[in-house]
Amino acid sequence: MVYSVEIAGRKGSLWSGLFYLDEVANLLSVSDTRRYGSEFHLSGSRLSGLSRRGFFGLEKNEYERYKSFMDFGGVVTSRMVALLLSYGIRIGRIEIAHRYLVDKTGYEYPFASRKFWSEAPGGSREVYAELDRYIVTASRFGQLPFTRLLAGQIGEIDDMEFDDSEDEWVANWEPVPGVRVDPRIQTGSPCLAGTRTPTGALYGSFVGGDSVKDIAFWYDLSLDQVQTAIDWEERLAKV
Repeated sequence: MVYSVEIAGRKGSLWSGLFYLDEVANLLSVSDTRRYGSEFHLSGSRLSGLSRRGFFGLEKNEYERYKSFMDFGGVVTSRMVALLLSYGIRIGRIEIAHRYLVDKTGYEYPFASRKFWSEAPGGSREVYAELDRYIVTASRFGQLPFTRLLAGQIGEIDDMEFDDSEDEWVANWEPVPGVRVDPRIQTGSPCLAGTRTPTGALYGSFVGGDSVKDIAFWYDLSLDQVQTAIDWEERLAKV
């Protein structure tokens, strides 16, 4: 069972990376959080509010004017909260579900496990979770739902990749195809998938006047890869 995994010493990708609040807000704003209802994004101030509610912790970087940052577990949790909010689930119910699952699983980041929650569109707007082989209403402290068939299950976290070596925790995230956020590579800066090349570096060369063809040559990349990086960075620049 996934829920029997024990995390010792906060090891693994969830506790890696360095993500500032404004950077996380930008990442969420250019990734798709629309499912059944309206699109929902989390601003930097809302992310601070999630931290105060206990969804994740924030640290201060004393070398950059004490800017607040989070680890990758906080990023994954933020994304899942944004998804659940986009379904029309109230933040209070999401908070109850989070606390309940922390207590039952012993996980600091229960929203970053492979087994994930479901929501019934047009129904009661609750957060459901698979726990000990049962589907429970986590936002009602583990009550068993009346129906055995829940419409609109989320299943695995969208656009997240799970790695068996990480005990089935989220290993990385591709907010758009071809661009990957991996906390173990470049401290979590978006890179072209399968490489260690930050998209920001490629975009900087492009803005500086280098052609796509030249950039592809110097970085040993395909033209499509360079264009993917440029398109991604331009989306971020518009936020």
